[in-house]
Amino acid sequence: MSDTMTIGPARLALGDGGSMHGRLVIRAGKIAEVLEGAGPTDVPVPAGATISPGLIDIHTNGADDHLFNRDQAAAVRVASSFYARCGATGFVASIMTAPWESMLHAANSVAEAAHELEETGPLGARCLGVQFEGPFLNPKFRRVHRAEWLLPASMDRVRAAVEACRGALVMMAMAPEVEGVADAARWLHAQGIVCAAAHTSAKYAEGVLAIGVGFRTLTHAFNGMGLLDHRDPSLLPAFIEDPRTTIQLICDGKHVAPPVVNVLYRACGDQLVVATDNMPPAGPDYRVEGGVVRAADGTIAGSALRIDQGVRNLMAFARIPFERAVVAATAAPARTLGLEREMGLLAPGRRADLAVWDAEHHVVATLLAGTPIYGAEFLHARAAS
Repeated sequence: MSDTMTIGPARLALGDGGSMHGRLVIRAGKIAEVLEGAGPTDVPVPAGATISPGLIDIHTNGADDHLFNRDQAAAVRVASSFYARCGATGFVASIMTAPWESMLHAANSVAEAAHELEETGPLGARCLGVQFEGPFLNPKFRRVHRAEWLLPASMDRVRAAVEACRGALVMMAMAPEVEGVADAARWLHAQGIVCAAAHTSAKYAEGVLAIGVGFRTLTHAFNGMGLLDHRDPSLLPAFIEDPRTTIQLICDGKHVAPPVVNVLYRACGDQLVVATDNMPPAGPDYRVEGGVVRAADGTIAGSALRIDQGVRNLMAFARIPFERAVVAATAAPARTLGLEREMGLLAPGRRADLAVWDAEHHVVATLLAGTPIYGAEFLHARAAS
């Protein structure tokens, strides 16, 4: 059987902010050619459909009722299926602050499950790696991260996290001002692991210094940080100003009000990353209320946001077309992870990780390396398949 097929014609949201009417030639799991719309096809898509790169969520704590900290390997399998239904082909599993040994154990189990998913083939979205959100956070901005579990950073602890993840640690969210973090960030950056500024009191000047030692992304903008005061701003403007960085946004309209999302997008452009911080209730004291997950005292613990809804929200809040909004959930997170040469664009040589959307921008099918992992019934597969 040939390993080449053509999908389309459809509107192609390329991932760089542009679009065209065209077809994609897929060969051996990668995009081989981007063609004009007229011509033969093996896999037609529904009328009015749009094809985009597969979405990537770089900050999620689990899916459905499964939490990575608690359910570990089982949560990876659930998330793989859940994210495929959202048009996502990749996600980063976040391990939240907990007793240190518990974090290491959970990270090891999640990493092992991620490796197993790679070996068994395309059953759902890929787990692209593990993130530690904590325990190197500022207690004053800890939110739901319990104070007794927060720790200063040390090289021993950072190396232990890397070893526990068996090569799968891709991001470490830390407060730049916490003891030991600057040295940890320099070392992590040299290893190719992304340093994210999070739960921090850092001001603008400290943000500039943080970028200097290796921080390259900012976690959930406006949340878990100081105010964007016009005379004494938080570190947010430092990350907006530097072209090497990205700014993550929980685009649910609750964590950040829609008019502020609009302003942030106009300041950030393609540096903006839509990330969900999806938070399954961590226990009986957690509840979904008003579209967010809250702890018993009412503190926002995370979101109930789907990554595809985040894209639709960004379209509405920033008043931009789909092909520009989807950049924040495709090319921008791929660049954040250093995977921009592999995924995030509809371009020759990139993985054929695709999301197919209907005319109302709802996901009807998801393909991983050219293989349907969700919504195959919406695609008219080749007779030979």
